[in-house]
Amino acid sequence: MNNEEFLFLDKIIIIKEKEDIDSSYKIKSYYQKLKFMENRKIPQKPISEVLNHFFLKNKYISEKSKKSITKIIHCPKDKILIIITKSGKDIIWNRDKLIQDYGWFFFIAKTDIGKKKSKKKREKEEIKKEITISKVNFQFKDLVFPIKQKENMRPLYHTKEYFQYIKLIKSENIPQVPIKEVLEDFFHKYEDIPLKEKKAIRKVIYYNREKVIVIKSLIGDKMYEHLENLVKKYGWYFYITGVPVGSSEISLAIDRIEKRYNQDYFKSLSISQYNNAKSRVTIYPIILKPNHNCHIIGIGNLNILLDCGISKPISQEGEEEEKIDISKKVDDFKHIEEYLENLPELILEEEKKEKIESEHEIIQNLSPYKPKIDAIFISHSHFDHISGLKKLIELYPDIPILCSRITLDLFLLRDSNFLKQETHEEIEEEEYKNIVKNVIYVENGDKIEFKMKNCYLSFFHAGHMPGALMLLAKINNFRLLYTGDYTYHDITPFAGTRRFLEQISRPIDYLLIDGTSASEDFGYLSDQFHSLILFLEQKAEYEDNVLIGADPSSLAITFMLIFWRYFRKLQLRQGFKKRPNIYVDMMVRKNIQVINHRYEYIYGPISRLIRDKANPFNSIKFRWFDHDNLDFLRAKNNIIISHPPDLSYGIIRNIINIIGRNPHNLVFLAGSIHEPPGIDLISGSEEIELSETWKMPFRALLINTFAPQLKIKLHADKNQLAEMIKSLEPKEVCFFHQSPKRLEEAVEYVKGLGVEKVSIPIKRKLLILN
Repeated sequence: MNNEEFLFLDKIIIIKEKEDIDSSYKIKSYYQKLKFMENRKIPQKPISEVLNHFFLKNKYISEKSKKSITKIIHCPKDKILIIITKSGKDIIWNRDKLIQDYGWFFFIAKTDIGKKKSKKKREKEEIKKEITISKVNFQFKDLVFPIKQKENMRPLYHTKEYFQYIKLIKSENIPQVPIKEVLEDFFHKYEDIPLKEKKAIRKVIYYNREKVIVIKSLIGDKMYEHLENLVKKYGWYFYITGVPVGSSEISLAIDRIEKRYNQDYFKSLSISQYNNAKSRVTIYPIILKPNHNCHIIGIGNLNILLDCGISKPISQEGEEEEKIDISKKVDDFKHIEEYLENLPELILEEEKKEKIESEHEIIQNLSPYKPKIDAIFISHSHFDHISGLKKLIELYPDIPILCSRITLDLFLLRDSNFLKQETHEEIEEEEYKNIVKNVIYVENGDKIEFKMKNCYLSFFHAGHMPGALMLLAKINNFRLLYTGDYTYHDITPFAGTRRFLEQISRPIDYLLIDGTSASEDFGYLSDQFHSLILFLEQKAEYEDNVLIGADPSSLAITFMLIFWRYFRKLQLRQGFKKRPNIYVDMMVRKNIQVINHRYEYIYGPISRLIRDKANPFNSIKFRWFDHDNLDFLRAKNNIIISHPPDLSYGIIRNIINIIGRNPHNLVFLAGSIHEPPGIDLISGSEEIELSETWKMPFRALLINTFAPQLKIKLHADKNQLAEMIKSLEPKEVCFFHQSPKRLEEAVEYVKGLGVEKVSIPIKRKLLILN
């Protein structure tokens, strides 16, 4: 083992080489990235070259993080660098980029766990490690599930409730019944637990010394209701929890498809094919209708679509497909072709207006120039940003797509027929296979470099939903930032943009920013959630039911985790006995499985919880339902989260038909509400018309009318907008994603923040930005 020193600024960093490293450093993601390096044939650079470049030339790792490093341990054979630091978050966030740049896996640790420890300390750590002693299968009726005996119970099960019941066992001298007798009696003789609940059990783990039986089950209401009786009868504490939410089949199927391109693809592309041509930056809004988003950014000779929320061709007056003349159809895709055909003239016209010296004639004389769409950037998977992707790949089958892993997974989950396939080993539809093949994955901190120096695209976490990204285009000294939809503050369980903005160099010359809620004031989000939870706690006390209409799925996930955490704390700290079950539809469950699979690319506390096997999604208090399983609607004390919030279609109509009739129940509609009957209820209607022949009285308490100030959305309001302006120091701001009339107030607001140039885009009007 060689020891060296590396001087960075005024700090000495210890560098140690090891032939072998402790297995605790080789986490799951290490093996995944090792395979990635092998598949991509990423060269492993010499350690001296890595250290010099990392500390002296690397721009995406902050100086603060570099200065916090005290030691680096490297093992060339295993391609791993162990960074000892107390501040290495952006190293973790940029791990993929570091792997591609250096060919090493970067592991972050606060201390050297491979360091020699005293015998006493080693023995103490060995005691803490959970081990499996035995495993047998247990059969009950037609159900077979595993029974595991383990030692050294994990800290997760050491709850306040556990210690209370252990104290009860000791104080009343309750004998500990042998586990075999417990299981036989519980399953075959104990009649207070219904058969349905017993058949929902999927795994049992027991710890003899700690007197704990862990029951992993789909449901456990009666078990928890009779918990004290179970403890007194058997002398064991029963820890009742849920079963794992499962892996994502769509993510696994996508991972099996080989990609056509990687990030190096753009290094061969020149922004300008002419040495004397200017690296011009332009923006061209293709469409600005409600629930549609699509701009083209021109970078020299390259044209990149910023999102593709474009509708398929439709009739202007709704005529039948076979009767309408194709010339009368509204086709937003044709505007892309019009842009490409007319681009030289559009640039020349704009240069004349701006009195810019034109290079158009020079270019024409040198060589014919035929513009094309060079790439598509997808900020996130919501319909209004990605609806035209399938059609675009039909039109341009070889075009690269820039998006995150989660964005691709969620898009195919919703848009393809994958869930309707008989098997889920692979994606069967060729058009979606082609989309996957064309994708170049980008994540927070990644950089796409062009052939020309000092010209690149970089990507940053946008908040709003899992997988959402902002795009920064840096062309020489000009910086354009496209936010897509964003949230500045953290919203459980996902991080906002706040902690990532320091990675972006400023000032921003042109900020193209989401204006959906830019003129609204939501107040403090934590206050909004607290107000809603007070309503829910009261309903739980009286065992009434609650319906939350939430859209999109990311908002539903936010609700379920916030409610789960609040009532769990109430139960553990105050002994609250009426903790409600939280029912969520199956599509949300599929989204959660994607999050489980891609947890390394989730920014926020949920990623750590999943990694550390303390996954809250596995809680027994979460229940999943579909059209065939609505019996729970007749039960009491449930929180039901479904979509869409305007109650216009799907399973939520069946739910509101039952929940909405009871005056003791509560309903809250969160998200965008555009259609009846949701819009009618908010306007004060006392009747819901679900169809021409299906009407029902609405008697439940609607929070939207009772407390209209309570607004919860996954878009940034004017307060978050102000924080973005303060952080990014933009010279010019342009809004999108909202009607011009509603954006006028936001324009004046941002001018009041000190930004002199603030605008609203004009559709199909080219602007030269530099």
